[in-house]
Amino acid sequence: MSESPKAIDGSLRILFVLPYVPSPIRVRPYQLIRHLAALGHTITVAALEDTRRLDPEALAELRRVCRDVHIVPLPLSRSAACALASLPTPTPLWAAWCKSPRMEQLLRELVRSGQFDVAHVEHLRAAHFDRALDPLPRLIDAVDCITELRRQMTIRRDGAKATGRMLSLLEWRKLRRYEPKAYKSYRAIAVTTEHDARALMALDPLLPPIEIVANGVDSTYFSPGNEAPEADGLVFSGKMSYSANDDAAFYLITTILPRLRLARPGVRLTIVGSGPTPALQRAAARAGGVEVTGYVDDIRPYLRRAVAALCPMRIGVGIQNKALEAMSTGRPVVCSSIAARALSAALPPAVWVADAPDAFANACLTLLSKPEEAARGGIEARRYVEKYHDWKTSAESFVRLYNMIQNDWPP
Repeated sequence: MSESPKAIDGSLRILFVLPYVPSPIRVRPYQLIRHLAALGHTITVAALEDTRRLDPEALAELRRVCRDVHIVPLPLSRSAACALASLPTPTPLWAAWCKSPRMEQLLRELVRSGQFDVAHVEHLRAAHFDRALDPLPRLIDAVDCITELRRQMTIRRDGAKATGRMLSLLEWRKLRRYEPKAYKSYRAIAVTTEHDARALMALDPLLPPIEIVANGVDSTYFSPGNEAPEADGLVFSGKMSYSANDDAAFYLITTILPRLRLARPGVRLTIVGSGPTPALQRAAARAGGVEVTGYVDDIRPYLRRAVAALCPMRIGVGIQNKALEAMSTGRPVVCSSIAARALSAALPPAVWVADAPDAFANACLTLLSKPEEAARGGIEARRYVEKYHDWKTSAESFVRLYNMIQNDWPP
């Protein structure tokens, strides 16, 4: 390996490896890269991607702040073939989908160049690239405990077809063995919440050290507007093609909304996010007074004109960015305990936590009937995210981890 001297100012040369291209939707790596660069560190990105799905503006921003950005095409046909071939093997679909000899070759070439101090690998889907990164010190940003997420998804598949239930159960069983094994070669693991750290440790107490690095919020972008919220308006946001969000949206429409309308018939619900299923759209049409937007260029107007944002997740790990973004725009949030458990112990009164359908509906009704209380809650919510969820702080936490793993931490 050729050697390239480390910068004398203490800045780091970081190889950032991802199973997808960071973007405002894939917000954690996108914002971490931007803030690490702003702190003076040099970033090279190596990412897989189906090139038909690239966000040109996000890619342009990455190229502006990074030294290099390498995109390795991941054709859908190849991913599907790898997933199919993995069914009789111990490899879960999560990992098989992102198998790529081209990525492995690229990483080996980059490591041989001697231009990097550490490697930062994002997500379980990219963990299998560890061998191509030898001998670089490396950490894995697991983000969430994927085994725990799959467990919840499996439990919630009561209405699924027998084949779907069987595949979900098989994937869960594979993940219970694969996920801890995949992380063993890393010097440290990062996750977003204490809950995810405990879930990983339950899989294997001998895992490398696990550190909690919370998500931030771009509070400059997600800022309160000047417009007053519209009466009786509620919002739920997220990528609707994600099954946990689809489940929550159905729950809102079929279980929570009828209870709300018993007291306030004029309640309107807006569901914002890409990829809503036809079944969800049909459920919204049957309920009436429910707008399903699909993808939008800018979510902020929908958040700002709602009295409150809802986050009734029944499946979930990690931090619910949708809740943080709504709070940053000055909106109170009604959420389930699953959605709230990642937030700080200093949870503001602006976050109403309820799980039972009647309790959740009553919290919404309180905010809808008391706009002054909702407005005060929005101010508190904004203060909370400014104090506890700052991307610069998250980036600095990773810099500390990079420095520790370079010094053979743990010993």
